[in-house]
Amino acid sequence: MKAPIEPSRLLDRGKPTVRELLSSLVFNPVDGTIRINGDRVVMQRAAVGVELRRELIRLLGPQEARVFLVRLGFLTGQADARFVRTNWPNVDIGDAFTAGTRLHTFSGVVRVETVYNDFDFRKKRFAGEFLWHDSVEAAEFRRLQRTTEPVCWTQLGYASGYASEFFDTLIVYKEVECAAQGHRHCRVVGKPADTWGPGDPEVILFRERITAPQDGTWSEPLRKVAARTAEGALSELDRLILAPVRADLDRLARMALPVAIVGSPGTGRTRAARYLHRASGMSGTDPRRVFGSRVDLAMCEEIARHGKAGRRGASGETILIDAAEQIPSEIQPHLARAIEDGMLVGGPRVLALLGYDPSASPPGPPPLSPELWYALSALTIRMPKLDERDGQRAAIAQAMVSVLAARMGIEAPQLDGPAAKLIEQSAWSGNLRQMRTVLSAVLAAHHGGQTVSRAEVELQLLRFPSPASAAGEDTEGRLRPLLEQLLDEGGLTLPELEQSAYRSAVAKVGGNLSAAARLLGLTRAQLAYRLGAGGDPN
Repeated sequence: MKAPIEPSRLLDRGKPTVRELLSSLVFNPVDGTIRINGDRVVMQRAAVGVELRRELIRLLGPQEARVFLVRLGFLTGQADARFVRTNWPNVDIGDAFTAGTRLHTFSGVVRVETVYNDFDFRKKRFAGEFLWHDSVEAAEFRRLQRTTEPVCWTQLGYASGYASEFFDTLIVYKEVECAAQGHRHCRVVGKPADTWGPGDPEVILFRERITAPQDGTWSEPLRKVAARTAEGALSELDRLILAPVRADLDRLARMALPVAIVGSPGTGRTRAARYLHRASGMSGTDPRRVFGSRVDLAMCEEIARHGKAGRRGASGETILIDAAEQIPSEIQPHLARAIEDGMLVGGPRVLALLGYDPSASPPGPPPLSPELWYALSALTIRMPKLDERDGQRAAIAQAMVSVLAARMGIEAPQLDGPAAKLIEQSAWSGNLRQMRTVLSAVLAAHHGGQTVSRAEVELQLLRFPSPASAAGEDTEGRLRPLLEQLLDEGGLTLPELEQSAYRSAVAKVGGNLSAAARLLGLTRAQLAYRLGAGGDPN
């Protein structure tokens, strides 16, 4: 029968002893820190680890959650091994190596009992077997329900990382018994990876997923998690606005390259950039936004700098350049070079918003220098204008009403049928900005009631007309020479001129009355009536 171990023997074993570790622990109430030999540590309840595991399994699934926690433990074990060797440099290497079991006990994670521990550092030979008592990872499962597989993932990674750091070769531990399975304690066995054999599944896992350097590439499960996170952050309005480009954004999210998001102002370009940032799994909740006119040489240097050395820790960062066409011309060549250099060294990802529509007829030259346009435009997303989104405008407006009403602290009314039809048929050449202004004014003037009427929308459309309508004086100036020529050539009645304009608009859009009405600043019903009064356009 085994006699109980005296507590003093546990405190004074090896070097550094648990007693020495305890004596080096300092709590400073002034700055709220706990330090061991100068290195900061954090004390938290064991329940935090339980909740972390549960959330990781929910988000990643059991297999990827295990990889995450084993790797976390491996990196922690390596760090603790370096901590011991740095802080107790004169301790025998064998004592420093076995200090890992004492650190495990000292941290409250598990009490380690050695079954055997055979090692030779010069020959890189190692074989060890240990019992883990009161494992914090197994405790929750032991209390609630038993499992069919071992669950001490972080501790297993820790033991492997600690030993690997000392032997300068991969040591792989396996948990052959776990208290969560109903055993009295956990039992682990450690050997060099080559001893287990190159075809061993755990060795393959450690070599491919646990010890592999993180080069910024993502596994497919993690990509799916990022996509779900980005999806969960979208409002109903976001989903409707981004619907035409969602598939393209998801496709580009995994590509760590610059993206140009082009289109007219008010089409949702910033929303697209935020979604792309989140779906890429980049750090932070929003990209860092810089206006084009503020881009300077210092910004270029930051973009070109290696991710780990950047002034603001650029790795994993997204820089959003708004109004990129306003970047000073003398800076554009430098920025082009910086973007190319940043792609090579892991600098921040650059997203550029451009008020440029390559689908326009004629499109015109890009508003950037050729060097910068080439650097940005390989991956391009074009946000469609609101007048191109037939069948979607009323739904977008209703979702926008809900958002605006919440901000105004009022109950969101519904657009009645005629109001929704008017919104669907209107031009909205000011895009989402015009729609937001009109609907904000509608809600501000709305005096209760569960629905918004057509008349309410019409009134605000008159106050905030489409830019094309508001620019009537400029249009008149451009048309005056043509009108004078037509009048000089033999006279032209006003009805004939109107009918000519209606028919030309219909012909321009291939017979689509709704599109023709938007060109003319009319509703579809108005255009159909006026065409009917003047004869069949065909």
